[in-house]
Amino acid sequence: MPTFTIDGVNMSFPIVLIAIGAVVTAIAFARGGRGRRVALWGGLVLSLALIGMLTLASLVGDDFDGAQGVNLVPFQEIERGWGNRGSTAWTNLVGNVLLFIPFGAAVAGITYGGPLRRVLFGTVLGGLLSTGIELTQYWGGRVADIDDIILNTAGAFLGALLAATIAGIATVGSRKGPA
Repeated sequence: MPTFTIDGVNMSFPIVLIAIGAVVTAIAFARGGRGRRVALWGGLVLSLALIGMLTLASLVGDDFDGAQGVNLVPFQEIERGWGNRGSTAWTNLVGNVLLFIPFGAAVAGITYGGPLRRVLFGTVLGGLLSTGIELTQYWGGRVADIDDIILNTAGAFLGALLAATIAGIATVGSRKGPA
């Protein structure tokens, strides 16, 4: 099996476990009933594991030779990435959004209440998680970037909005009954 490393840390085994878990989560969700709630919790755990591996793995390895610092200028890196599609900055921009979509969706799916509450919980918890990650990266000798928090929170918002929309459609469909 080919190895996949992030800053010197072998991620092959954890990624395989997450892939297996994602399939099990999808099957449980498709079954419906109580299985849906279990699937959402499973999805939340999997998204947290993936986020942790991709954002904090380099703190474990010895091979990190990047810079330490902090960027508190909002939209600086976002603008750089937006203007250079296909570059590392672009990949960072898109990756930061995509990484938090499953987290926002899982939190919104687990949250009881209406669509606004679901979206609000998913977005706020995504922003708090991202802030915690950036602080940990800074304390671990890496760069903390306000743009990562903005992008991660945007991803959590998109995931929460998608889940709240799906929950709303499912609720309306179940009220109508069979045609």
